[in-house]
Amino acid sequence: MDKRVLVTGGASGIGKGIVEKFVKSDCKVVVLDKDEESLTKTVEQLGSFHGQVQTVVCDLRNEKEISNAVTYAYDLWDGIDILINNAGFAVREPFIDIPLENWDQIMSVNIRGTFILSQMISKRMIQSNINGSIVNISSKNGLSGSSYLAHYNTSKAGINLLSQSMAVELAQYNIRVNVIAPGFIDTPLDSKLKQEDTSLNLTERTPMKRLGTVEEVANGVYFLASEQASYITGTVLVIDGGHLANASEL
Repeated sequence: MDKRVLVTGGASGIGKGIVEKFVKSDCKVVVLDKDEESLTKTVEQLGSFHGQVQTVVCDLRNEKEISNAVTYAYDLWDGIDILINNAGFAVREPFIDIPLENWDQIMSVNIRGTFILSQMISKRMIQSNINGSIVNISSKNGLSGSSYLAHYNTSKAGINLLSQSMAVELAQYNIRVNVIAPGFIDTPLDSKLKQEDTSLNLTERTPMKRLGTVEEVANGVYFLASEQASYITGTVLVIDGGHLANASEL
């Protein structure tokens, strides 16, 4: 593909898989994450590809850090062609017990950070006449309700509508915006959720009866970001093994 890519939350899980996919496709990648130790390990694990990767430590709750990261990433290779907003996190807790601090923190990272970074990168793409692609990582939880994740679900639903609105406005500048909505994927986040609630059976209602892989999500991201999806914008691609399609099953 040979593109310049910025990936948030790229030090582990789905983000790390996305970084690997683009690097192995001859792209130059800037990886943004707040965990410096994990960033270092990710680059080391890329082995011979590490020369195509640069890292930035950034907390998406901090607007100044986001601005500095954008300037660094954009100046590094004189532009960004593809932005992947992957960073996010979740906490399982009953709606009536959600502390305002947790609500605000999830909204700040999952939706506010995505908005700020996308706006900054979009402006630069427009100024540089770059035919850009933005892929935001949402969740099946942004398309259907569930218990104990009211704040997370709301943030992911917001990403879906933000992305569609961006797609409508940015199309005139040849910038496409799409969404990947993963289901239960074999990642540290899903493992943590299961540890917090041992009664969870993540694949019970999934027709394919297994967790998805990081690689399967990364393949979807790569497709939507590539020229193979040149007439696709404003769409949400669900990668969930049929979980949402099974919503009415007893």
